[in-house]
Amino acid sequence: MFRYHKKIAVILMLALLLGSMLGTVGCGQKSVQKVLKIGVVGPESGGGAQLGQGQRKAIQMAVDEINANKGAGEWKLEVFFEDDEGNPTKSASATNKLLQQSQANVIIGAIHSSATLADMVVTSRAGIPQITAGSTGASITEQNNKWIFRTAVNDEFQANALVKYAKEVLGIKKMATFTAADDYGQSGAKLLAAAAQKYGVELVATPTYNNGDKDFKPQLLTIKEKGAQGIFMWGLYTEAALIAKQAQQLDVKAQLFGASGMAALKLIELGGDAVQGLILTQTFLPDSNDEKVKEFVQKYKSKYNENPIPHAAQAYDTVYIIADAVKRANSNKPDALRDAIAKTAGLKLVTGEPKFNDKGDDIGKRLLITTIKGDKFELVKAVMTNE
Repeated sequence: MFRYHKKIAVILMLALLLGSMLGTVGCGQKSVQKVLKIGVVGPESGGGAQLGQGQRKAIQMAVDEINANKGAGEWKLEVFFEDDEGNPTKSASATNKLLQQSQANVIIGAIHSSATLADMVVTSRAGIPQITAGSTGASITEQNNKWIFRTAVNDEFQANALVKYAKEVLGIKKMATFTAADDYGQSGAKLLAAAAQKYGVELVATPTYNNGDKDFKPQLLTIKEKGAQGIFMWGLYTEAALIAKQAQQLDVKAQLFGASGMAALKLIELGGDAVQGLILTQTFLPDSNDEKVKEFVQKYKSKYNENPIPHAAQAYDTVYIIADAVKRANSNKPDALRDAIAKTAGLKLVTGEPKFNDKGDDIGKRLLITTIKGDKFELVKAVMTNE
């Protein structure tokens, strides 16, 4: 009888233990976190390092905020960063690494347009949505690629806005383009030429340069001889600063213009007196009175002890667009996530109220025409991209 009762006791203990284990597993299954993995590609070293570092800081800040405030609902955001040095080959390799090793559900990148064009091949083949918060090259959204979106302002709109302002406000009748020889620069050169024709400005010179060049005097002398009243640069801040300095040395009187690719405080630091009065486009100014901008700047400065650059603001907004999309889709599957991003509406973010057209361009952006005064950029005129 004793053995019988002992066996019953053992059976009951095993049953209780098994029930406890099953309950633990069940609870574990109920608490499994829904995860969205974000891969980020950008230049954290090299000539565009300030742009890539600003992008990284803003993205990390946005991810931390969203997770803390459950801004993506039940979804937790995880972020993985890769440095592409602004090199298209390295960028495509970094993108592939994020997809294969990190299992990223969505890619933010890159900043250099040539790098984004390379990355798009990888993400399109994999069927993974990609948003570039920094690349402005017009060709990016002209390829019928349903997987690409952009939260930077298309170069075509920037070129038209700059040339129109130069003609109608400053009275410039003769202009020259001075552009990088890469995809970004040459796309800009074509768009500037088209804008010059559209607004009746004579294009008198179209020299180019290679990234990393140090001597721009031969091209500047040609521009000076042709009588250009405005020089429209299309490249990044390092070369733009050198061009401005050498133009000053050669006593070139033409007004200098630039696009958002050079909109970094490093331009002012490197260019000094030579870049004072330079007019360029961007989507963000830290001194804005807009409440969303003030809140973002305060948080960014508190965290990093510096003002955010436009590329940071655009990247920050991009994470919030992704968080909103995964919350609405309630899925990290590529098609569901892509469709949710495409239907973005009703968000009021730092750089505008995002809305994507059929090509993937954000047409809810504010484009700012700014000028350099002292150690900062000042607003000249704001233009909406949907006008």
